[in-house]
Amino acid sequence: MKIEFVFDIVYPMSYVAFEKLKQHWNEPSARKIELLPIQVLPEIPEEGLDVVDYLTKRYGSAEAYRKLDMAKSAAYGENIEVNLEHMRHMPNSQLAHQAIMALDNTFDQYAVTQAIFHAIFAHGKDIANPEILKDVIEGAGLDGSKVLRSIQHKEIADKQREITQYVQSYGKHPTPFYIVDGQIWDKTFDTLELKQLLLNQNESLIET
Repeated sequence: MKIEFVFDIVYPMSYVAFEKLKQHWNEPSARKIELLPIQVLPEIPEEGLDVVDYLTKRYGSAEAYRKLDMAKSAAYGENIEVNLEHMRHMPNSQLAHQAIMALDNTFDQYAVTQAIFHAIFAHGKDIANPEILKDVIEGAGLDGSKVLRSIQHKEIADKQREITQYVQSYGKHPTPFYIVDGQIWDKTFDTLELKQLLLNQNESLIET
């Protein structure tokens, strides 16, 4: 069984889904899940996006704030530290995603992903800034300069394009979600369903 987690590091609901996954980290199968970071809004400017303004233009003012409140409530429901003011600004996620993809070790990928999520939503850090991202990576116990140098390699940009094209081949779907054996699995926020999925994967690992 192959399980892939599709997320955008600057989306608060991706943070919630990642924390739900972490609850099952002791399951051997959880460590086999591949992280697929994608930029949901590739048109986002380098300086980031005013989330309230963006949502208001698409859905209206009342709905914009309702969506922010829903994300905040979901985070609080998982005891995740978030600051509503930090959710109002969305940094460009391209560099952060490349940093995650530049790491070969699964534990390092998860550690950096968690550190970046926390930097954005708990502290309002602009992770599109290379110096800030470097500090966040080093806070996760890795060599920030080395990781950022790795990002400059052509294969990282190629890998980012490949992941984006792969995810887009499944059509439009609200992020985050899982891809399980080539099929979209959208019970991302259902704790019991996620636990059962990982148990099923454990069984498949034992059988092989």
